[in-house]
Parts: sequence; C-alpha cells; structure tokens
Amino acid sequence: MRVLVWVLLAVCSVAAVGQTAAVDPAEALGKLAFMQGDWAGKQDFNTGDGSKMIGDATDNIATGIAGKYVCEMLSTTLPGRKPTDTRHFISFDKTTGKYTAWWFNDTSYHPMALTGDLTGTKLVLASDGSAGPVLRATYETPNANTLTFLLEMKTGDGWNRLFLTTYTKSGGTAK
Repeated sequence: MRVLVWVLLAVCSVAAVGQTAAVDPAEALGKLAFMQGDWAGKQDFNTGDGSKMIGDATDNIATGIAGKYVCEMLSTTLPGRKPTDTRHFISFDKTTGKYTAWWFNDTSYHPMALTGDLTGTKLVLASDGSAGPVLRATYETPNANTLTFLLEMKTGDGWNRLFLTTYTKSGGTAK
C-alpha cells in the first residue's frame, strides 16, 4: 500500500512540474492591439523576373465575435483587375499557447489554417503544408503608424518572398 501511495505522489509531482500557467486568450489577443485600425498602403509582389507589380492595399483590423478573434478584412487592387476579397480570423489557443489563424479568400473554397507566436510587436504564423505549400506570414509594426505584412513560401531550406505590404494607419481606428 505504501508503494502505491509513493507511486501516486511521484506521478502527481511529475504532472505538476509539467504544467505551465495558461495564458488567458483575451489577454493574448489584447497583445495584438498594435495591428488594429484602418490601414492603407502598397503591396509589392515578388514576380520572380524582377519586373514591378505593386497594388494598392487596404486592411481593416478589429476585435470581433465577442472579443474571441482579431478580424481582418484585406483587399488589394492591381491595375486592370478587380479588388481582392480576403478575411483573416486570428485567435489564441490556450492549450497550445499558440496564436491560430484561419484565412479565407476569393480564390479558394476552404480556409487555410496557420499557427504561430508573438514576440513584442511581431506576429509570425505558418501553415503546416497539409493543404498546399508551407506559407509564413509576418505582421510587424516598426512604429505606431506603420504595419507590415510579409508573406513567404517555403522553398527547400529557405523562404521565398511572395509579397510585402507596407501600410500606414488611416484616420480613426477600426470599429
């Protein structure tokens, strides 16, 4: 009986050491406040041949759905083309301690899922590659009025830049 009690205590001790304090999802989403607002800027595409392809880009980012998501509405307009229609929903998974995102766009019938981490004012998310190429998205703000959004695709051991969008905060904040 004593042996059983000691084994039980040992198992409980190991389990307690393995637990970490869970981060509150609302607190984690609050750390993405640097992204919120109405943004306008330019999206500079990597065409692969050195030719320029730059579109006008807008982004509206606000909390939504009872504060459980950061909701992003993006659009890019290239000369001679209609504006794109894209939605990103970002949340926080307290079980994994990771930010999670689902991206919906006008060229796909299914969302792409991404996960990642926040360091200061730099959020890096990556897809797992199960539904196509591995993509990495980096949101960063060098100052309060600038937001950059870099999208890259994994190529071999490196990353190939698909585009870089540089936004400036427009008048007012997101609703």
